[in-house]
Amino acid sequence: MDLSIKERIISLRSTYDIVAPGGATYTAEKKIFSLFPNLKVVDSAGQIAANLKGGFALFSQKYDFVFADGRTYHYKTESRIKPVYLAEGNGEQYRLYRHRGVKFSIYKGDTQVAAITKNRIAIGSGNEYQVQISSDADPLVVAAMMLAFNSSKEDDKKGAVSVDVGYMGLEAKPFDSSWQPS
Repeated sequence: MDLSIKERIISLRSTYDIVAPGGATYTAEKKIFSLFPNLKVVDSAGQIAANLKGGFALFSQKYDFVFADGRTYHYKTESRIKPVYLAEGNGEQYRLYRHRGVKFSIYKGDTQVAAITKNRIAIGSGNEYQVQISSDADPLVVAAMMLAFNSSKEDDKKGAVSVDVGYMGLEAKPFDSSWQPS
């Protein structure tokens, strides 16, 4: 299954178009004037699906993901040296691992549930994430993790054309290029 997250090229505020497995569509918008990053995810009917509320965290990321169905996940940086981000809630743990280049993976517990590739060339604010996702993963949680990452780490990279040479630091796990969603 595929999940697509595309930041709009030209927008007053960061706006994302999300297409989930099965064709469900969402739009995420970041508040313009806010002390901490806050994003609202709405479905195609205009109903709020999730709120991503950023909080203060020195040299790291911290968010609360509050979903319309009442679930809450707490997202934070678990390791800065080998970039790992943890979303914990509803009796589950999701970990986002950053790999060398423009690759990411997400694990639910000890099982990989998503493989992500980011575009290398972006026009304007146009970051794009192509996600292969397992049926065991919640697409909204995975999307929320990528939105939080992009809002905190990639939002300042705006220009006519940006080239992302990729991450070149240490990684907690190597990227498994042979992984396929179940």
